[in-house]
Amino acid sequence: MNKKLISILISIMLLFTMTSVSADTLDINEKLTLKEAIDIGLKNSIDLKKVENEIDLNELKKERSEYKSDKLEDAKDKLNENKRKLNRKEDQLKAAKSAIDNGILPKKVPLPDGTVLPKGTNLNNLPPSLEPYKDTIVTNVESGLSDKERRLKEKKQELYSGELTFIDALDQAGDTLSEKLDYNSLDNFNVDSTSDLLSTMSNVSYEVAKASKSIYRNKIALLIEKSYYDALKAKKILEVKKKAMKRGKKQFDFAKESYKDGMKAKDDMLLAKVYYKSTIIEYDKAMSEYKNALLKLKKNMNIDLDKDIKLAEVSINDRDVADLDTGLEKGLNNRLEIKKSLGEVAVYNLNLKKTKKKYPDITFQYREAKLLEKKAKINYEKTLVDVKSSIRKSYETYLSTKSMLKNAKGMVESTKESLEIAEYKYKEGFGTENSLLKSMDLESSSGTIVEVLACEEKLAEVEEKVIEITHGYNLAKMNYYNNIGESIY
Repeated sequence: MNKKLISILISIMLLFTMTSVSADTLDINEKLTLKEAIDIGLKNSIDLKKVENEIDLNELKKERSEYKSDKLEDAKDKLNENKRKLNRKEDQLKAAKSAIDNGILPKKVPLPDGTVLPKGTNLNNLPPSLEPYKDTIVTNVESGLSDKERRLKEKKQELYSGELTFIDALDQAGDTLSEKLDYNSLDNFNVDSTSDLLSTMSNVSYEVAKASKSIYRNKIALLIEKSYYDALKAKKILEVKKKAMKRGKKQFDFAKESYKDGMKAKDDMLLAKVYYKSTIIEYDKAMSEYKNALLKLKKNMNIDLDKDIKLAEVSINDRDVADLDTGLEKGLNNRLEIKKSLGEVAVYNLNLKKTKKKYPDITFQYREAKLLEKKAKINYEKTLVDVKSSIRKSYETYLSTKSMLKNAKGMVESTKESLEIAEYKYKEGFGTENSLLKSMDLESSSGTIVEVLACEEKLAEVEEKVIEITHGYNLAKMNYYNNIGESIY
């Protein structure tokens, strides 16, 4: 029965998962834009759901810590009040026993004849008519005081049990603090110190978790953007390979017909054939890489992997970029690593203050608290260095790719012109030296099929390089945004 129930639950969960993901993909247009990809990816992101769940858990822990702190404070106040009450009753009992021992009534006593002896009556000075009641009065009063003494002992035992429970609760809180603070020799703090630390730690955890949502959201969006750019780059390279394959076929067909007509040597035809075959291989490889890039994009968007999607073109990212000084300032305020390490410094600093109030500076507890605070500060300093370094590095990468993009303009057109000239020379049967052949030590091949194929290959290489530079520029900008903690999405 249990197995059937588990099986049904799993089936329902799988059905729900499949339905929710496939439903999200219904809104995808024929050509998927970058914004649509990011919106769908953020909506479907399991990682973002995990972050949101972590925030909820930290909020619950925060509430629980506040509840525990309040309970400890309430328990402390209740114990102190009960102690004060017991002390007052003990004092009253002692006074009553002392009074009766001296023959003074500690309270009013009614007699069988209806007479009421007031509190403070001296039993040694009773009227002769009441003298017979003296021993009975004393016995009854002492009996009543004995009952009160017994009940006081029971109350003391209850109070002692309550104190043990309270100390146990304080112990558990101390164990939690020791474990989370990496504190090996922490004895119990007082209630106020324990309460403050519990509250501060839970508040820091919650604030860091809450801040992480926008940061993780941005990172997930950037991951989807990167995979979109990667897929778009693979698509463009595939188009380049397809053009190269068409040019290779055209060149092979020309060489083959020229050979049949006796205009060109067989070697020309064979070389053109080998080049054409190599372009087919390159095209097949590019097709595989494009499909894998699409698969990775769909995975990062968390949509049906069998869904057929087509990508819309994305222009060069012209969004403004903050200068290095501004970027450093933003990064040191926004990066999650900074927020975490600052939170640790705050917690360990409070821990040291609380430890200092209970332990002298020669104790292991104080020395350990001091070292832990120092460790937190060292970690913060290291985090600062790492964050600054990553921001500077990403900014330099952005500047270099920006310069490369500027220099890449016109490269394709110039290389196409070189190819057209080489084809013309080959068809007309004359040759002159050019810089490309010189760079390849092929000056003697001017006007031959070798020159044409070299220009073909150079054009494909340049086209691919320009795509790489454009892609790299967009990614460099995106990486810089991420490193300075700038929320784009």
